[in-house]
Amino acid sequence: MINVLIVDDHHLFAEGLEALFKPEDGIKIVAHAQNGHLVPSILEETEIDVILMDIDMPTIDGIATIQLLNKKGIDLPILMLTMHQSIQKIRDSLKSGALGYIIKDASKLELVEAIKVTSQRKNYFHTKINEQVFDYFRGKNKAKIMVDELSKREIEVVKCVAQGMNSNAIAETLFLSMHTVKTHRRNIMHKLNVKTSAELIRLAIEKKIIEI
Repeated sequence: MINVLIVDDHHLFAEGLEALFKPEDGIKIVAHAQNGHLVPSILEETEIDVILMDIDMPTIDGIATIQLLNKKGIDLPILMLTMHQSIQKIRDSLKSGALGYIIKDASKLELVEAIKVTSQRKNYFHTKINEQVFDYFRGKNKAKIMVDELSKREIEVVKCVAQGMNSNAIAETLFLSMHTVKTHRRNIMHKLNVKTSAELIRLAIEKKIIEI
């Protein structure tokens, strides 16, 4: 039997899910938290195999709740159960550590499968968001490839840009000509597919080219 904790501020929704599952499904709702801050104490008292996590909740949302659990060293399979289909919410959930993401209008069959797959620490994504998820992972892989293409000198230029240096200051710091610096900056922008220094810095932070 898979023991499930629901984290959702809507009590009626949680009750409906609890009534939805039958013994033959192999899934049992054993606890319900209406606030993310309550999750750690519930986990201390109740054996949980999977956490069903909503995103929109008062005080602390689902993504922040995952981050809270991470800080406390709590490692349990988390399946997002939400109405959000935006790539931003999906990306934030996955980056925080969620293993699965399913929409609230899913069928019981889909939800049962999602819980069972997630309980095995495997990824599960609702068919409605498959394309967004694939785009996200393609983007991650593409960005890694692009970053790997940067030369040692180009990485030095990126770090200088992140420090707020203009091309003249970069040239003086790295003992390069202005023409060489401008060429490096143009090549970096092309390789990373960014158009502004702000986009470059954001990607550099995300890919850990620079530390903040």
